[in-house]
Amino acid sequence: MVVPRPPLSTVKMRVSLQFVATLLFSAMACSAQVAPYAGAGIGVNGLSFQSPYYNFDAGVDWGSLRPIMFEAEAGTDTANPNGLKDGTTLRAHGLVMIKGKGHWRFGGGVHFSELFTSQYDNHSIWPTLGAMFERDWFRINAQYLIPTGSDYTLNGPLFDMRMHLKKRFYFRERVGIYSYRNPNEASPSHHISAVTDFGILYVFR
Repeated sequence: MVVPRPPLSTVKMRVSLQFVATLLFSAMACSAQVAPYAGAGIGVNGLSFQSPYYNFDAGVDWGSLRPIMFEAEAGTDTANPNGLKDGTTLRAHGLVMIKGKGHWRFGGGVHFSELFTSQYDNHSIWPTLGAMFERDWFRINAQYLIPTGSDYTLNGPLFDMRMHLKKRFYFRERVGIYSYRNPNEASPSHHISAVTDFGILYVFR
């Protein structure tokens, strides 16, 4: 979910992979109330990427019945920028949510995305703020991706809905509505586009 820009160094690629590994290890180190999950799905990308694309995600929630809940997730998808066929996107996020009144939680975290292709690679990191509404069978999490100053950086809301289907299976839908500015255009302007995907999650608990 990134807009192509000039190549990044190999050092930055290694730092990105270390970031994802650290994110997952930190969450999985907790021993109580851990709920690992994995899922796959199909989506449509409106950010000048080929559609449909396929995705796979794995993560862990900790503390869903406690005042503070943590979530860490990493995933990949096959969304390729138009004109390329060898791109792969690596994604990750980490969240800390504090219980509020009723079924609400509030908090934020960090969202990461890196696009690897044979011609270039590009990564972005966003701090996030958001809210979560949850019941026994339904949960929706709304995060706002805060821009970090780059003209290429996307910003906007990302919604993640999960609905219990049967036993340990959940339906998942994610919708992102993003704004960005491409300074390489002859007349740079802001663009708005959307990314959405649907899939099935399995929770290992």
